[in-house]
Amino acid sequence: MSAQPRIRFGTNIITFFHPPHWGLPADLSHPEWVAAFDADPRRYFEAMFDGVRDAGLEGVELAPDPGGWERALAAFGGTRQLADALEERGLVLTSSYAHGRQLIGNAIEHPDLVPVADDAFRRHAEFLAEMGADTIVTGNLARSRFGNNSPDETATAADYAAPVPRDLHERFADHLNRLGAITGELGVRIAIHTDAFSVCSRNADIATVLSLTDPATVQLCPDAGHITLDGGDAVAVLRDHIDRIPTMHWKDCHEPLLPHTLRGDQKERHAVMLTYFRVLGSGRVDWHEWMRILRDHGWSGWATEEIDMSPDPVGELRQGLEYFQRALAPIYR
Repeated sequence: MSAQPRIRFGTNIITFFHPPHWGLPADLSHPEWVAAFDADPRRYFEAMFDGVRDAGLEGVELAPDPGGWERALAAFGGTRQLADALEERGLVLTSSYAHGRQLIGNAIEHPDLVPVADDAFRRHAEFLAEMGADTIVTGNLARSRFGNNSPDETATAADYAAPVPRDLHERFADHLNRLGAITGELGVRIAIHTDAFSVCSRNADIATVLSLTDPATVQLCPDAGHITLDGGDAVAVLRDHIDRIPTMHWKDCHEPLLPHTLRGDQKERHAVMLTYFRVLGSGRVDWHEWMRILRDHGWSGWATEEIDMSPDPVGELRQGLEYFQRALAPIYR
């Protein structure tokens, strides 16, 4: 008899990136946060892993800088030591984030940087294969003006509403297919994160990109919070693309945000976006229907309960997990 499908919970360690959680000033700039982290990276990673364990989760997804795979590898001195640190806490590495905007976006705009992206994804995949994980979650390209530069304070509502040009989707897909072929040789797939206000966050755009890419190596990581923030229907995305989803980010969201109203640098914009996100079960995502879809398709995999820069990471992760166990798990049985 085959095993029953199983949903296992982990988190992306960006959940632990709120500076005051570490006794640092709330208005710390990103470079200052990175410098503080780099002063003793192993201490930060160890404490984050402790928090994941204490929240009752099983898995870790490595984050954007400074919580990325290269820093983790350097902090512990090798994959064996990193795997041991996770195993001591009853954890495993589930996946790892790649900077799609910088790597893929730069390669699209500057073809001479294609080897840089190829090398970055190859080394990333080698690391994951050694760690026993098989998914790189990659960001994608900003939607405003369909460029790779940020931020654009002159963009209007019409700019964000405009269709993504077909040729941009094709170029994006070409790069994903090339990178997927590289990582696929190592048994690692790429899953596109549905960044809000990107060229692959709305359902029609997601469908186009997936139609242009190899399903064996290029898949999807829907982030319910980001899709909702962008005015989309996360449940519809899940329903339409369930066969291409190896992992997913279980983030909730209060309501959509009009992206053309955002101002400031990337950190300032992200700070505004964070005020719209909610702990699992306390926003507008229809998690009951989400669970029915997973049940009906017999889906198994990692649920990444991501809460960007939580002021109370362990408490909020526990709150979301308790909601899942109380209200959602019975639907799946």
